[in-house]
Amino acid sequence: VLFSLVLCGGGRRMHTWSYISQPILSTVKVHVYIEMHLSCLDTNRAKQWIIIGDENGHVGFWDYPTQKKVDALKVSASRVTCIRFIERKQWIVAGTEDGYLHVYSYETRFQKITSLRVGAIENLESRAAHTHLAIHPTQPYLLSVYGFKVKLWDWDVGWECIQTFENEELMTILRVAFNPNDTFATASMDCTVEVWSLDSPEFIYTLVGHSSIVNCLDFFTCDDQEYLVTGSHDQTAKIWDLQKMMCIHTLEAFVSPVMSLLYQPDLQILITGSQDGAIYLWSTRNCGNYSCPPALNRIIKVGCAGAVYHLACVMGGLLIGKENAVAIIDVDDVNYQEQPTDKSEQQLSACTTHHAGDMSKQEKAWSKSKLLDVHPLELRFPYCPNEPIPCSLHLTNNTDENVAFRLVDKSGKSPWCFTKLPLCGIVPHGSTYTLTVTMKEEMKLKEETDFDLVIQSSLLGDKYIEVFNDQSESDTFFKEAKLFGNMVHEVTLKAVYVQYGEITSENISVKYNPDSLWSLDAHPTEPWILTGHNSGYARIWNNEMKFLINSFKVSDQDAVSCVKFIARKQLIVAMTDLAHLHVYDCSCVTKIEKISFERGDYGTSTLLAVHPILPYVLASGLVLLNWDLSWKTTRIFESEAVTAETVVFNTRDTNSFASGSYDGEVQVWRLDSSDPEYSLIGHLKKVTCLDFVTCGDQQYLISGSYDSTVKIWDLQKRECICTLEAMSPVHCVLAHPNLPVIITGTEHGIIHLWNSTDFRLKRTISLGGGGPVITLGCLMGSPRYLSLFLFHFQTD
Repeated sequence: VLFSLVLCGGGRRMHTWSYISQPILSTVKVHVYIEMHLSCLDTNRAKQWIIIGDENGHVGFWDYPTQKKVDALKVSASRVTCIRFIERKQWIVAGTEDGYLHVYSYETRFQKITSLRVGAIENLESRAAHTHLAIHPTQPYLLSVYGFKVKLWDWDVGWECIQTFENEELMTILRVAFNPNDTFATASMDCTVEVWSLDSPEFIYTLVGHSSIVNCLDFFTCDDQEYLVTGSHDQTAKIWDLQKMMCIHTLEAFVSPVMSLLYQPDLQILITGSQDGAIYLWSTRNCGNYSCPPALNRIIKVGCAGAVYHLACVMGGLLIGKENAVAIIDVDDVNYQEQPTDKSEQQLSACTTHHAGDMSKQEKAWSKSKLLDVHPLELRFPYCPNEPIPCSLHLTNNTDENVAFRLVDKSGKSPWCFTKLPLCGIVPHGSTYTLTVTMKEEMKLKEETDFDLVIQSSLLGDKYIEVFNDQSESDTFFKEAKLFGNMVHEVTLKAVYVQYGEITSENISVKYNPDSLWSLDAHPTEPWILTGHNSGYARIWNNEMKFLINSFKVSDQDAVSCVKFIARKQLIVAMTDLAHLHVYDCSCVTKIEKISFERGDYGTSTLLAVHPILPYVLASGLVLLNWDLSWKTTRIFESEAVTAETVVFNTRDTNSFASGSYDGEVQVWRLDSSDPEYSLIGHLKKVTCLDFVTCGDQQYLISGSYDSTVKIWDLQKRECICTLEAMSPVHCVLAHPNLPVIITGTEHGIIHLWNSTDFRLKRTISLGGGGPVITLGCLMGSPRYLSLFLFHFQTD
């Protein structure tokens, strides 16, 4: 019987191969209709969708009948390692390389439900750890795998983890599969397969037989008998009788490791994919007959290079996922007529018909008007001799959805005039975003210019839980928005050069320092700013006069990671990356003391906090030093938590402080005890910054984290009362001492201003450059509404 393989290779030409084989499938056609670096996939039979996760944290939705991309999400900055539809709930679950699960609803539009940390924190940096998941066919259960642990989640009780399965003697678990009878199996790197019961944290029995890593497994039923099939790096697939707990068949036709497998019950065919790109079709009609192993009926060699990592069913056909391409094998009748080769152009297009992202009522309403109020429509750049010229642009989002924007120059002349363009970002719903557009210092605009500056905007919703990682990601979003038929609004701007006296709007001063800055502090009574630099220098600046007062070398070997004034003692303390604490006299900048800490004992974090009243400094490893006792160590605070990343003294309760750890835990301590008083659990990633804020008579603790959130903790109830979504990893937090404002700085250079009374977002500020905001400070005694300085780290 003749069958054809129709393939799209690296270009857009379609290639055809013909093979003669024994008849199992009458005719086979293979479409490679998308080329990308995919990492996982799944199919939705009801919607006829194919969902694909990639290495950049994106998830794409493809419509099978039209073979077109219909929507996209960004679920994480990490690689998507597994993805599954839960069709009965109209959910998707994406597991990411950093040990998290992200759950979205697609019932009416994409809406995020929750994120779960499934990986042990000690394994999050391990390349061997791998997130995988399985969905129970009938119960509200999800199994997650990361490292050595398997967790059972019940979505009917708020996604609570109701059981943890662990065997510390096992190597890293790679795969998990549910059996409808409330058992499941895991495949691990130690060549074994374990079978577990949902009722017990320990496995029931082990299946031993493979001689190398087990890459894949699945349960199937044939002639009312349950079996388990496994594929391994030892170039075999094995079929196990679960009642007898033994291997009954070993399939050995492979010439490379078995990477994936799938059972088609209607055809009683077992399909396996191998590392060399070959697909094997095995008949299981006599699987129960031990003397009659499954017969190999066909080998299909897909033309594009790469291993077959993924197999799934789609509308009676077979979906094949390789490292850089997706192929679909269609099973048609013998009268099938081959499609013309020019169809490949259509297969690579995107669909303008709405599916999961159907236009909502809000989108229809806003499609008739602008999404963002843009002010001013004239960018007025003041004269600044020998300095970059900044101008503020305010974008107000009055919708109930997040709105994506980008500022572009359609004339193409901006690279010669502006420090960075295009500029892009996300304006949270109901807030104002201040974007700083900076002109190069050598440029002087005429009164009228021929720039074609345009602000483009489009509704985002929950499709991006983090800000755009770079300009290319923003460009992709707007390109797909147009292709999917989503509204993209445009507002035209003008750029005008004016004198200082003509400026009526606020001015944000942007200063760039060639010596990379790592830390800063503000003197409480003098107009001084203290900065620590990557070069090992520390510098003192006069903020009022805008000049350098002093510069001194702290270290020849490492960066100055933390600097602090001790104003009441006229001292400066500086901590370096190698965990050395240097003490200086503030008036003449002479070194008084140098204290070294063993990084092996106290981790790699370089902490520094000065007590507001008592003669104490907290340094690396939570070591308490007393400067009245010649900088003697008075106490070392110890905890089972992972290394502390940040620390802050309580300004109200002077016998208390808080620390944030790499594992996402916040701990509250008493100075008279070496053990933590209590812990606050809630962050999914490491805690990077802390501060205390007082609202009326109530004091709260603020914590910022790499999970892109800021949490407000009630210290009396010892619980989180509010979570602020920053959409980017949070590096620093500051509670203004006089105004009801909380300020946060993020990985993507975004500053957020939150109301400390109702914790609502008031404003977002972007300086229009690259790199993170790593520290914040407040200048005392300034007549401005808010006086804020920060370091905005410039990247190439």
